Amino acid sequence: MSGAESPSNAPAHSPLDAAAAKAARRARKVRWLSRVGYWAVQLLARTWRIDLRGEPNWPTQGGVRRPVVVAVWHGLMLAPIWTQRNRGIMALASEHGDGEIIARILERLGYAPPARGSSSRGGVRGLITMINALRGGTSLAFTPDGPRGPARVAQPGLFVAAHRASVPIVPMSMHAARVWRLKSWDRYAIPKPFARVCVTIGEPFVPQFDGDALAAGEAERFAAAMDATEAMARA
Repeated sequence: MSGAESPSNAPAHSPLDAAAAKAARRARKVRWLSRVGYWAVQLLARTWRIDLRGEPNWPTQGGVRRPVVVAVWHGLMLAPIWTQRNRGIMALASEHGDGEIIARILERLGYAPPARGSSSRGGVRGLITMINALRGGTSLAFTPDGPRGPARVAQPGLFVAAHRASVPIVPMSMHAARVWRLKSWDRYAIPKPFARVCVTIGEPFVPQFDGDALAAGEAERFAAAMDATEAMARA
């Protein structure tokens, strides 16, 4: 007989091998997309003419920023993220498909290693990490309607984190006349090259609780604070 290996003796590929190969492909994809995403943000954002308003609204002590929960709607987060880079702020990274890519881009932009979780997956673990970070003096960046909406409807984790850590929520927003709008649930806004971009920091919001539950009317009061911050950007 020839030395050729018969089909019955050919090495079998186990499900573990297939899973490992899939994981390796995904890791390469995440690495590549995070690098491309980082440089895309750098190249685009450096062309913007940014007008940052409301900086005095961020609470300070002895001239140093106090830890807060920064709240920005998911569809408006790109420009605020850029203005707050290199400050060691922690974000909550979704455990959905794009979460790891976003997490790596944020770290390259000078954000702290993110908490892992979302309103729909891994949320309790992420919330505990964020509360501990706040208590340790690290500010958080939170998209209260992320990662999948509904748009501009705040999920409770934002209020719980601020309340448990005894820190205020600081609304942020942005406006640019020249933007691309993605056809996504949040109508994600990407300011075009050389656009004038107004980013605003609103007045601190302290959520009121009735026992362990958010007090009646607080969600509406928070929505009004976010609207006022966006109106400041449009003025």
